[in-house]
Amino acid sequence: MSPKLGRFLASAAMILLTLAGRLQAQGFQLPAYETYALPNGMKVYLMPQKEVPLLHVTVGIQAGSAADGKQYGLASFTGDALKLGTKNYSKDKLEELFDFHGAYYGSALDQDYTAVQLSLAAKDAEKLFPAFSEVLRTPTFPEKEVAKLRERTVSELKKAKESPNQVADDFFNRLVFEKHPYGSPVSGTPSSIGKLTRADLQKFHASAYRPEVAAISVVGDFEIPAMKKLIEKNFAIWSAGTAPAKSSVPDIQAADKNPQVLLVDKKDSHETTFRIGGPGVKRGNEDWIPLQVVNTILGGRFTSLLNEELRVKSGLTYGARSRFEGLRNGGTFSISTFTATDTTGRTLEMAIQTYQNFVKKGVDQSMLDSAKAYVKGLFPPRYETSSALSNLLIEMWIYNLPDAVINDFEEKVDSLTVAKANELIKKHFPTENLNILMIGQASQIQNIATKYGTVIKTDIVSAQEGRL
Repeated sequence: MSPKLGRFLASAAMILLTLAGRLQAQGFQLPAYETYALPNGMKVYLMPQKEVPLLHVTVGIQAGSAADGKQYGLASFTGDALKLGTKNYSKDKLEELFDFHGAYYGSALDQDYTAVQLSLAAKDAEKLFPAFSEVLRTPTFPEKEVAKLRERTVSELKKAKESPNQVADDFFNRLVFEKHPYGSPVSGTPSSIGKLTRADLQKFHASAYRPEVAAISVVGDFEIPAMKKLIEKNFAIWSAGTAPAKSSVPDIQAADKNPQVLLVDKKDSHETTFRIGGPGVKRGNEDWIPLQVVNTILGGRFTSLLNEELRVKSGLTYGARSRFEGLRNGGTFSISTFTATDTTGRTLEMAIQTYQNFVKKGVDQSMLDSAKAYVKGLFPPRYETSSALSNLLIEMWIYNLPDAVINDFEEKVDSLTVAKANELIKKHFPTENLNILMIGQASQIQNIATKYGTVIKTDIVSAQEGRL
């Protein structure tokens, strides 16, 4: 290493340590941003961040997989098909334009909403915003391109079942939510995607992709007046519908039911994949932040109770975790792990016993202090990039979250007491009538499954099709 490089790295390290110290002393705060609405109802969020000459744009659409109805995967497939061509750009022209400028654009979704994203150099905004706007407003869904995408998507879905962890969350949601829209497969099924037509995509796009139920966030290197003009030029022309579209997703209603075990037979499997849990909390629940701290102790990090018992001490698995998945109208809590077929019984028993002990005994001060430090240490880095901040603004819009969710995060973590933590465990961690998903060789593990509740047995192909 040259002396000059050594001095540079030493100086950079000192700067980073100084910034880290200030951040820790002051607490992470959401950077300043401006918000307003276009005449067509589209919400706009602008957050200048000039550290690097890049932009990240996220457009949120209030339609996720819960809007699919019986056409599983319709929202997901429509999002993917936006890139197949627009009124003024063919698929090839879109790819050539964005590739030439080193830009990325694509979509992602969950049960509640679709996010269409664009990452680009700040200097290319005027060149790429018109095409990106058309991707959202005027996709043409060419028949030949739709057919190729449909074939490729069906093939990918069929392959997914070969890795049970890829499909386990869909199966578990179906078990917990049953016929509620949140229980539908997020990416669809091989047969449902195979039936989707160009007309289906056009109809869904016309009803769901509307500015009055959409928001755009731009984070990066820009001046607000210029960006306002660029957004107005490209997105104010998006025609609103005749009446505001409203979410038809109902709240999750608690149901009294006996413990259930969904046993999914995968005859060629040499291991068993688990999900254990039940209903959780909404994303906007007032207890959301302290619950993340408490869950860290149970299964939110490598040194968690679950991982310590199932991996470190017993060697039954490579990892065990737990998490709360929050949605707009409900949520889930789940423990996830996997093990060899012949250790299925021991692993399931130990996972449930560890969980029950956690709920019964609660946490002590040393556990809580460690979890607080861990959560606070991870928090600022989650929002270091323009893409993370852009996605965060849309998430806050979707779930109607106030700035305080970010600005008061560390204060809420610090204020959590042992008594409050143990109260939250009793309140929010499901303990009765647990739902259990087991994916593996049914002939080898069925007797184990019967010990934990009413068994619903199916094969992995049927489970992937939503037939439980």
